[in-house]
Amino acid sequence: MGVISLILFHKQSTSGRLRFARFADTVVAARVEVEGDPEVVTPHPGALVAQAAGRLGLPAGELKVEPEFRERMLAPGGTASVWIAEFASIDPPFAAVEQAGGRFVLLTELQGIPDTERDVMRAVYEHVLG
Repeated sequence: MGVISLILFHKQSTSGRLRFARFADTVVAARVEVEGDPEVVTPHPGALVAQAAGRLGLPAGELKVEPEFRERMLAPGGTASVWIAEFASIDPPFAAVEQAGGRFVLLTELQGIPDTERDVMRAVYEHVLG
């Protein structure tokens, strides 16, 4: 049994400002258990997108998966394969994230999340901004 996880971000098109959706003490917006090791057989991230979109009350088309990003992260019971998705809207959907119990934060505001997530966030930041 493996786990795939999804982290959500918004990159402002005019300024390049990068924000992440944070929910309490995690940046993982969706998590799905899958059969086998997700590094051996890569599951489609559609289930993650549907779960995250449902959590936020958004259409699934509002989240665009970044197909070239995949990282591994320590998780309870083993490791998780991490995907990222960008909000497609021009402005961050502050109300939707807040209604789901989250908020948008900058990379410097991620203290308090698990160390394994913080390590992945460095890779996300480098991937998105180059």
